[in-house]
Amino acid sequence: MQNKKLSQGKSRLINIVLFGFLTLLLSSCDNNDKAKETINTPPPQDTSIILSPDGIGPINATTSFNMHQMTLAFNQYSVVEEINYQKGNPFPAIRISEGVNTIMNIIPDASQQGIYSVIVEDNIIKNSLGHPLGTLYNEIYSYGQNEQCQAGAEDLAGKMLCYAPKHPNILYVFNGTSEDSSSNKAPSADILQGWALESIIWRPKS
Repeated sequence: MQNKKLSQGKSRLINIVLFGFLTLLLSSCDNNDKAKETINTPPPQDTSIILSPDGIGPINATTSFNMHQMTLAFNQYSVVEEINYQKGNPFPAIRISEGVNTIMNIIPDASQQGIYSVIVEDNIIKNSLGHPLGTLYNEIYSYGQNEQCQAGAEDLAGKMLCYAPKHPNILYVFNGTSEDSSSNKAPSADILQGWALESIIWRPKS
């Protein structure tokens, strides 16, 4: 009889210990879940490159035409120095790309020390003026408002170059179907309305 009581006492003790252990374990899991719920995940960092009248990302009027400097500034992209030609004369340019897509080309000034212009070719670069590449002419300018536009020449033949509204150091390059594809003259106002913004040229303010 006494042995039976001892056995029952041990069973109750074991049950108490197991119950206490399970309660502690469940409480610990619940606390862990609550802790996970209270952990704030930091928002993803904005790595956008912004075009504005003052510059493009880290590029501004004081930036040097320097391969090393551009490689550090745009280290998430491919940065390559290439040789281009204008009227048979070679000149260097720095091309920044992602895969096979060119993002922008950086053109040096005559001394090849400073920057003459930057040609934006991809919407990875956000336009602070609110006109991404692909925007139609009539979404930017009023009908017939082309007094600040001119037909392109040489590499830009067949295209239209227009000052961005109120910003003479930014040129919008438009492309589209013309009445005469062999002509370098400006298309009519009706035709120009449907031309799309193909690239943007930024130049340091003089």
